[in-house]
Amino acid sequence: MSDLKSLIPRNKHDLDAIIAIQEAGYPAIAPILDELMEWTADGNWPVAGPLARFLSTLGEPVVDPILRVLRGDDPTFKYSCLVGIVSALPIETLRALESDLRRLTVNPSPENKAEAVHEEAEAALLRLRS
Repeated sequence: MSDLKSLIPRNKHDLDAIIAIQEAGYPAIAPILDELMEWTADGNWPVAGPLARFLSTLGEPVVDPILRVLRGDDPTFKYSCLVGIVSALPIETLRALESDLRRLTVNPSPENKAEAVHEEAEAALLRLRS
């Protein structure tokens, strides 16, 4: 596990870590998925985009970490997750998020509304309908 911890970015500019994460691949990175998700919380961080794109390719293994974000209390993280990861998920994987996406769309909290979480959740649901 200590070797895996070395894969976690050290700072928001640690693009070398993203390369190492991609090379390690799944299932090797399974134990650190939640920690990797944290590095996608701010879409402005240089590591966020490449890491989000990689995580979106994992399919079903990324569903639970995404659900923890969507069910959490950080609307900025939810927005970044929806834009960076959920928007690129294959449809089969996206289906597993449908009820949470619907909840965010139908009954958004004022904080989620302020961050446009409901709009991004709706965009994901539209992908399911097409």
